[in-house]
Amino acid sequence: MIRILTDNRKEKEMRFLTTFKKTKECSFESWLKLVDDLQPHMQKNGLKLIVATETEDGTRIYDIAEAETMEGVEAFLSDPEVIRMRQEAGVDTDSQEVINAVSEYHIFQN
Repeated sequence: MIRILTDNRKEKEMRFLTTFKKTKECSFESWLKLVDDLQPHMQKNGLKLIVATETEDGTRIYDIAEAETMEGVEAFLSDPEVIRMRQEAGVDTDSQEVINAVSEYHIFQN
């Protein structure tokens, strides 16, 4: 379980870097549409994507996400409808892994 605590020991939102494999048939654009379609499930479970990128060979996506609670993450990832939607879009749900917790980040605007 990932927990991030502030100095006053009050729990705050968690941020983490994740990755998963996807099929070549699942383009980055179609994955972005999947994220849009999953918004009601993400909102229900307190999840938000901050940034995502695809590997050059198109087989893997990395993202930084934010969650209100670890229970929300677990509920989202185990929801049968979410699993079905992700698999139908070409996501290898068994390959999902949390690489590390993330504290600070910056998105550069060009």
